[in-house]
Amino acid sequence: MKRLTGTIAAISAAVLLAQALSAQQAKRAGGPASPLIRLFDTDGDGSLSAAEIDGAAAKLHALDTNNDGKVTMDELPRGAEPAGGVGFGPGTGPDLQKPLLPKDESESKAMAALDEARQGLRYANVPTADGRLLRQLTEAVGAKRVVEFGTSTGESGIWFALALRKTGGHLFTHEISAERIAVARRNFQRAGVEDLITIIEGDGHETVKQHKEPIDVVFIDADKPGYPDYLKQILPLVRPGGLILAHNMHQPPPDPRYIEALTTNPELDTSFVFMDSAGIGITLKKR
Repeated sequence: MKRLTGTIAAISAAVLLAQALSAQQAKRAGGPASPLIRLFDTDGDGSLSAAEIDGAAAKLHALDTNNDGKVTMDELPRGAEPAGGVGFGPGTGPDLQKPLLPKDESESKAMAALDEARQGLRYANVPTADGRLLRQLTEAVGAKRVVEFGTSTGESGIWFALALRKTGGHLFTHEISAERIAVARRNFQRAGVEDLITIIEGDGHETVKQHKEPIDVVFIDADKPGYPDYLKQILPLVRPGGLILAHNMHQPPPDPRYIEALTTNPELDTSFVFMDSAGIGITLKKR
């Protein structure tokens, strides 16, 4: 633990140095901040707030996927490794992303709740860019019924609710941890979206059997070895033209059985995006 703590302190210092240097570079060249900052920049504003710095240690712990007490370059998400010590990672281009602008009061309330949720107990949650994509896809397909495996503390659920408020839909989210559910409920209430969300407590591999109706969008972000089973059980209920979304398709490494199931089934068409960070799989169930 002492060695890990020392490693975290050293990397945290390096991150802060990278932030300062890349900010200077970006200001001079008009380019984006160092991709290393993306590891900790949860709100996507290009800088690290005090809360994001405080949360950096937990993220670094999570990056130690082999639990050897160190974080090595091969454990960093692709694109986050410093190029030549500090600078831009491979495959990065201009950062055109801007903060989400609320359209109405309900969206402002939800976004404020997301900001507040990031200051508290977070566990594992999707970053802002990933959450925005979940919302965009859900609203684009006009989803009425969304099923999520892995509520965590509810940040992804709020992103889904932003879409479902417009489509007239509902989210059914599965979570095994009572502690995380308690935090998620508070976050949903703060966001004003509790009426759009049903939390199903228990082992998702068993509680999935409660679903009988067609599903428009599925999001899998629970126990990583369980992805193949979730897909097997839920796929028959996904409507033609529906989507199966899966988090952590790059970091931590996905279960090869899940990737094979997605990419060898002629009824499915899958693309992988945000592979310079956690990675998301977007799978269409063909009509």
